[in-house]
Amino acid sequence: MRMCLECAEKNPDRLCVECKYFIQPGPLRRVLSPPVQVLLEGERRNQYPAYILALNTREFGLKTEAPVPGQYVMRLQESLWVEVAGVPFKGKNDVHVFDILCVHRGQETARRLSTEEYQLLAGNTGELVVEISRHLPEHLQNLVREKLLAEVEKSELINALRVGKVMKYEGGRFRHLSGQADLDLPMEEAEKLMRQVVNQVEHRREVIVSADGQKVFDLHGVPFDHRNGGLLAFDITEVIEKERRMHRQEMQAYREAIAAVTGGRLYLVNGEEMEKVVSEGTELAKGEVGQTRDIPEARRAMREALPVLDGRRRHAITLCLTEALTNALKHAGGGCWQARQSGDTVRIIVQDRGPGIKNSELARATLMQHYSTKNSLGCGFTLMLYYADYLYLNTGPSGTVLALDFGVVPADRLKQDQ
Repeated sequence: MRMCLECAEKNPDRLCVECKYFIQPGPLRRVLSPPVQVLLEGERRNQYPAYILALNTREFGLKTEAPVPGQYVMRLQESLWVEVAGVPFKGKNDVHVFDILCVHRGQETARRLSTEEYQLLAGNTGELVVEISRHLPEHLQNLVREKLLAEVEKSELINALRVGKVMKYEGGRFRHLSGQADLDLPMEEAEKLMRQVVNQVEHRREVIVSADGQKVFDLHGVPFDHRNGGLLAFDITEVIEKERRMHRQEMQAYREAIAAVTGGRLYLVNGEEMEKVVSEGTELAKGEVGQTRDIPEARRAMREALPVLDGRRRHAITLCLTEALTNALKHAGGGCWQARQSGDTVRIIVQDRGPGIKNSELARATLMQHYSTKNSLGCGFTLMLYYADYLYLNTGPSGTVLALDFGVVPADRLKQDQ
């Protein structure tokens, strides 16, 4: 007691974890880096945040504002919780030693942490991999460990464990090992994945969206044998949302640049905006193309549907339809088309289910003459941009939608105006 009081007075900046008096020295004394955050619950259900700074199998060194002395419950995992009592004469300020009174493992109790529990709290990632694979047949251990370590490296598990979860799948049941205990996983989907993993004895990965659509999880299943395996689960909701924000910002930059270069005649639009574009006006004609011989039929149907127009305007519209359908055939194996009219504007719409245009190729694919790749609109796009009054483009992994507007004045009205 005197030692800690003197230290608090003479060495207020000295860390308790550096003191051998704080946690008994020995091979099982471990200082955690980074500290592990937990929650202490008092007898009156008062809750206090705490950080595990150091530990051995019988005591914890905690940083917390929970009153000392006092008894608390500390939940470490779903089925593992520990009763602890603060020791007032070991520690200083808001850092104290807490003795372990009882360890509860489901229906079992003990006076200390087991070797497995200690390693899961104190060990590094490599030790964790060794621990969850140590019960395997000897000839499988190295193979499984290599797979797990590969997943650790690929998924950056060291960092992701703070927002992830590690579970062991044994005989149809899950056992939480480490990570975020309250991660609200879709367990039915996780169990389905692990059944496939252990039945086929092969690694599988799935990205799953929660039932309410609010969370996205990245699940990695690793087989141990035909009954057991390991599950690595990560909440990647924030990552996905960040990627979406970056994509929206990137698309907005492309939209502004392309609109500026084309004098406001070419618009990159999102899916919702394109839905409005393709629904405006009255339908004149529509069709599908799946092979080259369908294009002449589309031109014929278009000419018949158009109002009486100046010959050059009629030629421009059918030529642009031909170019758009040729691109759909070339890059997506076909597509569908329709023509709609709203007032003095005829709109041609061509839609396909191809791979879309990559963001990095958008400017060249739409503005550079003769530029063509397997994912671009090709050199015909500059021709469409020349003849059409306005163009609307929506493209992505699920396909491309192109709409072209042509101002049309019927030939009889044109003669009257002249």
